[in-house]
Amino acid sequence: MRHLFIATALLGAIALAPVSAQAVEPDFVGLRAGTLGYGAEFGVKLSPHFTLRAIANGASFGYDDTSDDIRYDGDLKLASYGAQLDYRFSETGPLYVTAGVYKNDNKVVATGRANGTVTVGGVPLTEAQVGTLNGRAKFDDAVPYLGIGARWPVGAVEINLEAGAYFQGRPRVTLTSDSIYADMPEVQTALETERQSLEDDIRDFKTYPVVELGLRYKF
Repeated sequence: MRHLFIATALLGAIALAPVSAQAVEPDFVGLRAGTLGYGAEFGVKLSPHFTLRAIANGASFGYDDTSDDIRYDGDLKLASYGAQLDYRFSETGPLYVTAGVYKNDNKVVATGRANGTVTVGGVPLTEAQVGTLNGRAKFDDAVPYLGIGARWPVGAVEINLEAGAYFQGRPRVTLTSDSIYADMPEVQTALETERQSLEDDIRDFKTYPVVELGLRYKF
């Protein structure tokens, strides 16, 4: 992870080298949609090959799932704010590579309830012992991003397509119960097993795939 931040910093240093020789100018403002949610971006041209973008994304998606016979209803809440630096291989060509750093507020919140007696980690629990479970998963606060994309001008507008990886780190899950039996050792052991199971279920989200489609107005 540290190496990705270093790569982003180095790319930024390379981009800023030619800036002193010419004025920074606005490039575009646009809207985007994809796996990070819906968003907006503003780009400034640093040089014929480098563009710096400020980007904000967000969305919320509901879901339901079952783990150890406990039904969960929850939301995937996406929110990210950051900057990306694009390098275009050709001043007039469509292809570019990009690197960036984001403030990451992505999280998962869920409420779980048992329907009758369930077994968690080999421990049988009644519906009353389980109670209502409140789960939350968070990721790293500051995360790097790497991607590749293409931009095609169409008159005064521009179409942008980008794919990449958002390295948000291993999820950290908390799980609490409102049951009056929640302090019993066997219930605590079962809830910790359930928490670890939920954490394993969403482990793949530590590297989050990104596909974004954008429409921009060129200045």
